[in-house]
Amino acid sequence: MSDTAGAQSVKSIDALRRGLDVMLAIQRASAVTLQELHRQTGLSKATLLRILKTLQQAGWVERNELEKRYVPTSATGQSGAAAAWRTRLTALAASPRATLQRLVPWPIDLGVRDGTAMLILDTDRPRNGLAVNYRALGFRPPMLLSSLGRCYLAFCPEAERREIVAALARSPNDFDRGARRPDSIRRMVAHARDQGYAARDPTSTSPDSPDRFGAVAVPVRLGEQVVGCLSCAWLPAVKSEREIVSAHLGDLQQAAQSIERRLRQDGLGLPPASA
Repeated sequence: MSDTAGAQSVKSIDALRRGLDVMLAIQRASAVTLQELHRQTGLSKATLLRILKTLQQAGWVERNELEKRYVPTSATGQSGAAAAWRTRLTALAASPRATLQRLVPWPIDLGVRDGTAMLILDTDRPRNGLAVNYRALGFRPPMLLSSLGRCYLAFCPEAERREIVAALARSPNDFDRGARRPDSIRRMVAHARDQGYAARDPTSTSPDSPDRFGAVAVPVRLGEQVVGCLSCAWLPAVKSEREIVSAHLGDLQQAAQSIERRLRQDGLGLPPASA
């Protein structure tokens, strides 16, 4: 019997398919409640709880107790070397980030590339009245919509950018569709390089959406390679991008440079290929 015939005769595993559906829903939402998963998947809450417990025990999902939301773990499916590199980067960036957060009354995030998306390495965002919508900010923001992703694309080497854009162009996700417009990508890259920062795509949410927020990001580099990006997010009803840039772009850039110095002194090096 051929491999093809054998594969056609084998039954699929319904429980595995349900688990994958739940994992995909969590990744797409970045942070999601049990009720939201119930509505999105149509699965009973009892079934969802069993799946979520399995995903948590396997290290794919964790529950943020403060927000009561399930989120992908920060190193989902990654090798030990990649996870260790990210942990070390987070530790080296901790002091510059703390200094930056004292200067900036808005949420600050450190993100790294994770395939064709960005990955926020921690979730210690301010919980004051100025904090932007937690769920909207997410933990794995899209490359073409988020300030983190657009910053990475703008400042990474050309060959890497072409590789990412080509992969995004093959993606079935609506939020990756912009990769099929190369002229738009080139304009975004040129604009970000000219400004020294990248801004979140303002068209990704409607003006009256509760998930609407502004964000800008600057690169953290080792030589020509971008190893991460620092972002600041805010509420457009309170501040404009021009005001944020005028007040805090220098702070973001100084923090990025401080992290870069720490990386060089530590000898951490570039991220493993799987990171």
